[in-house]
Order: sequence, then structure tokens, then C-alpha cells
Amino acid sequence: MKKGRDPMNDRLIFSEYPELTDPYIIIGLKGWLNAGEVATGGIDYLRRKVGARKLGRIDSRGFYVYQVPSASPELTMRPHAQIIEGVVRVLDSPENDLFYWKSGTGHDLILLQGAEPNLNWPEYGRAIFDLAREFRVRRIYCLGGYFDQVPHTRETRINTVVSHEEIKRELAPFVNFTDYTGPCSFITMLAFQGNEQNIEVVGASARLPLYINDLNHTGCYRLLSKVLKMTGFQVDLSDLKHAGERQLEMVDQAFAKNPTALEQLKKMEELHDGAFGKEALRGSGGDYDKLLDEMRTLKREGRKPH
Repeated sequence: MKKGRDPMNDRLIFSEYPELTDPYIIIGLKGWLNAGEVATGGIDYLRRKVGARKLGRIDSRGFYVYQVPSASPELTMRPHAQIIEGVVRVLDSPENDLFYWKSGTGHDLILLQGAEPNLNWPEYGRAIFDLAREFRVRRIYCLGGYFDQVPHTRETRINTVVSHEEIKRELAPFVNFTDYTGPCSFITMLAFQGNEQNIEVVGASARLPLYINDLNHTGCYRLLSKVLKMTGFQVDLSDLKHAGERQLEMVDQAFAKNPTALEQLKKMEELHDGAFGKEALRGSGGDYDKLLDEMRTLKREGRKPH
């Protein structure tokens, strides 16, 4: 196995260079589309579950701004230091690690666990597409999650963007397709570039309740389940599913102890169900607006809805 930098792109640094069979790439990035930590948490869970090996990394130099403050930890980017008795022993920049899994089936897998770049999006995207070309990857899947007006008591819905119109017929049984106009994530740009690069890109994002601030195990389970169905990989996610069930039981208990919060939850359920399974209602009702404002305030202050 060759090691070192890929001559195609000096951003790609390999620690191993395995022979892979028609692999897919699955990406999870810290950043805007990592609500409930389902993107980075999903990749971390998957690589541990299948015993993925280290493939290498994408050199992070020039991709990040270290002094942009944010109320959201997902958007805060600083080097991580280890200081022992006054001496700085370790200084780590944001990592963009690559892993691989030889599944023994018709497709192997490459995983990218990293951080959405602040700068030079096109160059970061080129590194990903060069990685895809190096291993003859025909499709890239990107995990994501965003907070929305959804109750935890309803099925997690997955919204999707794709690089090519032809992909939609294949994916229609699994996901909903996004309608959106506004500021976008790096994943949206990657999907747009995928059409230009002639490499298929699928961005799948889970809609998640505002008030679960930790790793949303259920959202992570639903997202991974959908993506694994699309890829055809058979991975036992039962432990992740059970963790999600336990987490939701705790959330149910918290709401049950607070009649005001429980009433708010019921209103959210009614408005969600009133959308008949379509995109979340952008309701104009005063009660709903008040509920959402309160949920957002609780999240900003790091408190629970109880």
C-alpha cells in the first residue's frame, strides 16, 4: 500500500492505500448541518461499528477562521490545546479524518469525519472530488441535521438535495426532496459541484426538535438507516435504536413533570400533524410563534424545556 500525499491533490494525505471495491463515500461534518450532532455522531458511530481503518486525512490548513465567536458550539472553531504545568504539549487544528471499510460485498466504504470549512469551500470540495476519483467513487452521501418545528413524538423526516435529476427516481421511496431558498451549507455547494464534476452527491438531513441539545440518538438512527438503505449496506443499528428509545423516554418523563411544557408539546404535535406529513408549517399563529421563541431561548441558554 502506498502512503503519503496524493499527487492529484496535495490536500489528501494517505496513511494507507487499500484496494477498494466500487466504494461509496459518506461524509459527516461539524458545522451548520450538524444539529443534534447527527452528522459527526453518525460517522463516529458507523466507523466504530464496522471497525473502519484509518485511510488518511484532508490537510486543514487555510480552511478555518479561529476567531469567529458563536453562541453555537457547532459553529465555534478554535485549535484544541493540551497544557501541562504551563507548557503547551499539544496543539491540534480541526481534523478532517478519512477511514475505510472493506465490507466484503459489492461496495466498500470511505468515511470522512471533519469540520465544515470557513474558507476556500471550492478547494475543500476539490479535495473530496479528487478523493472520489482516486478510488473510483460514483456517489457521495452527506449526513446532516437541522433544528425545526417538529416534536420528538413524531417520525424523523429526512430531507434531501441531490446533484443530478436522475437520482431522484431511485431515492424517492426513502426520502423527501428539499424546497429552499436562502443561505446554504457546504453540503449544498458540494451537491451543486457534483453535477459539474460528474460525480453523484446526495445530501440527507434530518429534521430535529429544537429542545434536544445533546446527541440525538433517534435522529442519528433514522438518518443512518435511510442512508444505509440507499447504499445497500447491512449494518446492525439496534443498539443505536435502543439508545434513542431510552433518550426519548427521558424526554417524555421531563415533559410529563411540567404541565405547561406538555401543553406546548401537544400544540406542536397538532400543528405538525396539520401539515399532513408535508414540510413543517411556518405557522403564523401567536401561540405557535410564542412556543418556538421559548424553545429557541431555552436552547440558547443551554436549558431543557422542564
